[in-house]
Amino acid sequence: MKNASVWHRLPLPDGEVPVLLTRRSRQSIGIKVSGGVVELIAAPGVSQQRLHQVLQQRYDWIVGHVLRQRSHLEAGEQLSSLALLGEQLTIRLTGGARKAARRVSGELLVAGVADGDAAALKAVLAKFLKREAATLFPGRLSLLAAHCRRKPSGLLLSSARTRWGSCSADGRIRLNWRLAQAPLAVVDYVTAHELAHLEHMNHSPAFWAETERLCPGWRDARRWLRQHGGGLFVLD
Repeated sequence: MKNASVWHRLPLPDGEVPVLLTRRSRQSIGIKVSGGVVELIAAPGVSQQRLHQVLQQRYDWIVGHVLRQRSHLEAGEQLSSLALLGEQLTIRLTGGARKAARRVSGELLVAGVADGDAAALKAVLAKFLKREAATLFPGRLSLLAAHCRRKPSGLLLSSARTRWGSCSADGRIRLNWRLAQAPLAVVDYVTAHELAHLEHMNHSPAFWAETERLCPGWRDARRWLRQHGGGLFVLD
């Protein structure tokens, strides 16, 4: 963090985290989270207003990574449960050679993974969540998009570590597969957020009014993400 200085203190659900500012010649604004410290990397000409705007736009991601780093599993520690749409499923290893996971009542039965092989277990669980996301997200998008004037041109799953979702200029929406762990209301909020960008490619009052129209409970869902989003990176 050469040439970095404490520029701001960002409020988190459980306190504050220092934000360092590094001025360096580059085209985009970079963000790093390490050791409980946030670092902004920006060109000398980027204004203070723009830097604060980026912090606000990336707040959920920053909080998620700070919390994830604080609660990161020790190497080799084995997961005992996994959330699916907000419900904790108990992980139970079963026999079999083919690596697979399936839900049975309140359990997630995992085959083909040896006890203690944390890396293999995480890989199987990530594949399971991606499959669940690919099944769930299109239906939620269609349901909400039915109330939009402009329709999305497509849906893709995202593995981004900086965003829960995104909307491109051509109307293509991406949703982070890790959201399959969150309550359905949170999935709908992120979906509505990106659909609102079809009309407003910014975070203006008009954008938030459109988000409110599509998802009246978005504030509670956003609050949940800020408080618990870090836990959605448990498989990383």
